[in-house]
Amino acid sequence: MTDDLSRFVAQSPLCSTHEHTEFERFYQESRRDILTHLFDNYVIHDLFSAGANPQSIEALLDTSNPDIENRFKAVETAWQRIRMGGFAEAVRLAAFELFEIEDISPESLRRSSETTNLVDSPGERLRLLRDVANLDHVQVDPNRRPLPLEMLGQIFFHYDLNVFDLCNGTPELSELTEITGEEVHSISSLASAIERLLERSHKYVVALKSQHAYKRTLEWTERSDDEAASALDSWLRLGSNISEADRLCLGDWCTSFVARLAGTYNLPFKLHTGLYGGNGFMNLNYISARHLSRLVARHTSTRFLLMHIAYPYSDELIALVKHYNNVAVDMCWAWCINPVHASEFVQRFIHGAPVNKLFIFGGDALTPAATVGYALQARRWLARCLRREVSEGFLTEKSGVDLAGFLMMDNPKDYFDVAAKSAALLAAGSDTAFREARYNPFRNPTKSIRNSGRS
Repeated sequence: MTDDLSRFVAQSPLCSTHEHTEFERFYQESRRDILTHLFDNYVIHDLFSAGANPQSIEALLDTSNPDIENRFKAVETAWQRIRMGGFAEAVRLAAFELFEIEDISPESLRRSSETTNLVDSPGERLRLLRDVANLDHVQVDPNRRPLPLEMLGQIFFHYDLNVFDLCNGTPELSELTEITGEEVHSISSLASAIERLLERSHKYVVALKSQHAYKRTLEWTERSDDEAASALDSWLRLGSNISEADRLCLGDWCTSFVARLAGTYNLPFKLHTGLYGGNGFMNLNYISARHLSRLVARHTSTRFLLMHIAYPYSDELIALVKHYNNVAVDMCWAWCINPVHASEFVQRFIHGAPVNKLFIFGGDALTPAATVGYALQARRWLARCLRREVSEGFLTEKSGVDLAGFLMMDNPKDYFDVAAKSAALLAAGSDTAFREARYNPFRNPTKSIRNSGRS
């Protein structure tokens, strides 16, 4: 058997359907060095779980200290404990690709730091993602609104419209007013503001996105307008002191309202499911995708894209996809959480659910260097998974290549209508009147994505 399949997966362009790639201005101001390029990502959470203390992790990422060797030595013991894990594997792959480091050690890191050409220069972010990671495009969740002006006039960086605050039951009303011109004082005016937000942004964004599972249960309950109006009154009066019952009520109503508009404008609705990033605050009762069954059944015209394979509740997710025609799965972040689990998930999925409802990659990363590692990792494990299908006789070499191309490029470009979104971004970029209009969904960001204040 030839290895055309492995070569194809390694060399073909790949769509990334979920990133948090930092804005260009803030990326250039970040003063990165070899340690932050490699370790300023999810691996620090495994380091902490393995016993590294917060002070040593903070020192690892402190670029004001040029002592590369000693910064890494402080976490080296924890690194040895996690190096076979998914997060660490991606770091090792990025280290070899970007710095020609075969074995990460204090000495190899210091030597490579003296010769690296990664210096946060203009265009470096794009080069790493497009030319090194070989990504066709990336879909960025900026974690908040408004949308960045830098997305206009180009076609590589696509964006989600984040609706976390609405689904969480803590709507940022002053921001909605600034973007839409709609003062919110009642449930009808909140509905009007959300409608204007979607009306003005839907042509340019690839999806809606919420990660409210970090702050509340994914379980959804139908709420009446009167119930939501009472909860909104509490939010207007009490703000962050709103009761949990009122917050959940308002969040459920907003989630349903947003889902309906997502269907109206044919926008996928991306929802975080499963494992949290970080340490020490995960509520396992919040995160299972099974909590969403009533929501997806209620909004049959809305395409729900459930993220991160709901790890560790992945088989429940396959059942939802198999049963509901409006539910799909995004494997963003999944390969680095646990690549063995993710590889087995792909096999279980393609034998149990329609393959057009599987999206194979998203790095879910702030830094492009991290995305480089995650993309290499996804390619490695996808090829391994599909080769196993070929060796066991379920796929031919050619059908394996065809399936890989469909999952890596054809399916996401079709599902997110990337060609139409690209045309809209190019047209808006040349429309001066649109860019300067008082009420539109775009502004120059005043905060980095990292400091957006959201999980």
